[in-house]
Amino acid sequence: MTLSRVRGEVKSLLKARKLGVSTPALYHVDIDASAIIMEHINGKSVKAMLREDVLEDATAILLMQAIAEQIVKLHDGGLVHGDLTTSNMLVVVDPGNTMKILIIDFGLSYNSTFPEDKAVDLYVLERAFASAHAEKGAQYFEAFMDAYKKKSRFWSSTFNRFAEVRMRGRKRAMIG
Repeated sequence: MTLSRVRGEVKSLLKARKLGVSTPALYHVDIDASAIIMEHINGKSVKAMLREDVLEDATAILLMQAIAEQIVKLHDGGLVHGDLTTSNMLVVVDPGNTMKILIIDFGLSYNSTFPEDKAVDLYVLERAFASAHAEKGAQYFEAFMDAYKKKSRFWSSTFNRFAEVRMRGRKRAMIG
């Protein structure tokens, strides 16, 4: 990992936490060794949890709402994740059986308030749901988008761009 990537990931992680996004705690950064030491999270990736297919539909909807809440905090705060997949989201279930979502891997994150950049983030997530969760991926993503719309102050411009990004992605898929 390069020095600039380590610094960038640390800055993005700290900004995300400042925005109220749940992330692992940052304990130590060793620039010379290009190492970031973070809290160990005892949880499962959203990808693994959804693949187990043990969630009732109502619980899966609550999970999508919790994910949307975290992503809206990022996006409305001017931070784009850059690799928004279900592998980069952890689910921790507390003793009271409440699910908490933590966002991880800020290595490709960057600051941006442009709807295009947020829309690309959402498109990457849509593709992740479609490829990793084929049977219910569209349903999960629709629930996520409904929750995102309800929580985001800037959802309209992001959704307009998302439609354009999605069309470009489909055209590329047909060509390739």
